[in-house]
Amino acid sequence: MRTILEQATEAVTQHKQAEEALREANLQLADTVRRKNEFLGQLSHELRNPLTPIRSSTYILEKATPGGEQARRALKVIDRQTGHLARLIDDLLDITRISRGKIRLQRTRLDLVELVRRTVEDHRAFLDRQEVVLALPNDAILIDGDPTRLAQAIGNLLINAAKFTPKDGKVSVSLARTQDCAVLEVADTGLGIDPDTLGKLFEPFAQAARSIESSRGGLGLGLPLVKGMVELHGGEVSAHSDGPEKGARFTIKLPLDEKGALAPGSSQLEEVGAAKRRVLVIEDNVDAAANLREALESADHEVEVALSGAEGLEKARQFDPDFVLCALALPGMDGYAVARAFRSDEQLKDVHLVSIGGCPVPEDVLRASGAGFERHLSEPSSAGKIEELLSNMTPPPSAGGKTRSRR
Repeated sequence: MRTILEQATEAVTQHKQAEEALREANLQLADTVRRKNEFLGQLSHELRNPLTPIRSSTYILEKATPGGEQARRALKVIDRQTGHLARLIDDLLDITRISRGKIRLQRTRLDLVELVRRTVEDHRAFLDRQEVVLALPNDAILIDGDPTRLAQAIGNLLINAAKFTPKDGKVSVSLARTQDCAVLEVADTGLGIDPDTLGKLFEPFAQAARSIESSRGGLGLGLPLVKGMVELHGGEVSAHSDGPEKGARFTIKLPLDEKGALAPGSSQLEEVGAAKRRVLVIEDNVDAAANLREALESADHEVEVALSGAEGLEKARQFDPDFVLCALALPGMDGYAVARAFRSDEQLKDVHLVSIGGCPVPEDVLRASGAGFERHLSEPSSAGKIEELLSNMTPPPSAGGKTRSRR
């Protein structure tokens, strides 16, 4: 039997360990609260920043000659700043969805080589000050993944590299395959990362540790989103830097999909993106419907518009669309009811359904998915974003696997 002294010593040791654990937990909690408070300050700053140029441009549009150079410049400012706001809100929503397990991947078999090439081209505007070196293999690297979400993750790494790499610096993007995975690296010659920050880089709000004055923009959510999206695909992401002013390297590893093969020189993304669609817009807001029609028709899609759910169902039977963009908040027959009606109709059940409008909470997105919607498109949406969404969704086949007949 242990002596009373041994028992007392053990009790004192356990008490000290409990005190140390409590102290450590309190320090972590205080750090989390501090970072979240700084994040809220940064969020206020980031959301407020675009409002001034938007309001100024609105004032200019009221005075400028319609269609004139001054009006065109004002419209470009509004488009650029609303796009910035939309990205901020999308990041906030996606972080919430990932943390609550509400992200649903739209998986397809794709060529990662072509996806990386296209994503780099889409982000050239962010990399206009840096030299971009692209090293991609000639052969396809096939994976099972959501092309939109993977492009989002890769794009976030490119934006991060552009943000922290000075003018005339270099950003290198390389892709290779090992025996069991695809390996993507995005490296830069930028500001680098100190060891303390490196360990917390993929935590939400990590960027908030810097002051607003020294921050280069953003909410510190880009890298956590990369981590979340990659892990949803069964992959992993890591970061390396030799220290401040020595650049950084981010590595994504994704499992391969070896089932079947693409035809030589072909790309599923190219085949999908080249097709023109028949799109039905169901939206009771006349201005919003007109904007969507213009954006879609500018990409040569064939478009019909309905201003109510009932009208949308009637037009769908006549128009036979490939895709339906439908608002959720419709009067009378709302978007959820419209989706259920489509899915229960033998003629319309295979049509792709995309909900549109605002930034719904994750519960609304989940409800929309249960009703039959496959994706959500937040407003305002650029023509490029709409085109990207349609390009990543294949047209609905008939029951026999062939293209549906047109009447």
